[in-house]
Amino acid sequence: MTATSFDAALDFPAKELVPARPVSLVVGGRLVRASAAVHKAARAEGCWALVTPEEPLDVRWGEGFEVLSGDGRALGRGLVLHPTAFDGEDVKPARRKELLERLSRGEREMMLVLAETKGIRGLSGGDIAGFSGLERARVEVLARGLEAEGRLRILSFSPLFLVLQDSLDFLRRRVEAFLLQYLKRHPAQRGVPMESLGKKFAVAPNVLQLVLRALVKTGRVSLAADTVMLVDFHAPLSAEDEKILAGLEAMFLRGDFGQVSLDDIRKKFRLTPARLQRLLGVLMERKKIVEGPDGFLLHSKWLDDVVRKVRASGKRELTVADFKAITGLTRKYAIPLLELLDEMGVTRRKGGVRDILK
Repeated sequence: MTATSFDAALDFPAKELVPARPVSLVVGGRLVRASAAVHKAARAEGCWALVTPEEPLDVRWGEGFEVLSGDGRALGRGLVLHPTAFDGEDVKPARRKELLERLSRGEREMMLVLAETKGIRGLSGGDIAGFSGLERARVEVLARGLEAEGRLRILSFSPLFLVLQDSLDFLRRRVEAFLLQYLKRHPAQRGVPMESLGKKFAVAPNVLQLVLRALVKTGRVSLAADTVMLVDFHAPLSAEDEKILAGLEAMFLRGDFGQVSLDDIRKKFRLTPARLQRLLGVLMERKKIVEGPDGFLLHSKWLDDVVRKVRASGKRELTVADFKAITGLTRKYAIPLLELLDEMGVTRRKGGVRDILK
């Protein structure tokens, strides 16, 4: 990594460089003139310093060098800790000291510092190689060990890409807060479009997906197509909404889904598409209706009644014609409903018929 200045740990007293004075560095067999300014933060043995060579140097984390005074006297040795130096305006002295101390503890801590500074953007194998010069195999060994300890997560190996676990936890909290605020501002929507989340959080798609899967696992959110829903969020409903919900539920309980389309329902109740989807989402949350494989909706009690009739038919096998007779449905709706029963474990397809499972 080509550096115009770098942070280093020096093994000799700060007084040798106070005030800042010219020095010479012996780096990789080369003699390079430079200046060294001591950081204010104290070090138990030696000092921390910002080293600025007169010409750009190709250095890596962990690389050692010798330091000579302006008159050629040996002062001691140094160790490169941050090849491009921390930005003095962004990093306070106490924070710089903390990071330099951690960078001096070895490879594992170096990787954690790098992942921490990258945050939710994630850290690539190329970032690590450019910073430290470690071989890919060694980097993977370190990454696996840190993942086993729960310190970071490896999202891919080819190419290597990882994220600090603390950064994922931070992003998870931000995503959850954003979902809540979004739904409060858009009460007519069932959830937040995935596209809106992607625009809000400029992170790699696999990072966002990992966070969403974690939220799903904890039961905080649910996913439907390209929409993310906050499970515990319930938008306030008006008396009119409750009246429409009762009408929708009654329609589904009669099995009208076989005769009436969603467009017909929307027109009948004078609903916008967004409001209809919101109210249907409420019925799903209340477990009043379920969604079939082709997207059709039906009342859960009606479905329970269909299951009861199928099992009480006395048949061991069920044809499409048998099922149409039991439900009164046309083939258009009977087939997807049979597929739903297959998914539920009520029936099992066997050629042109279905076994009825008990």
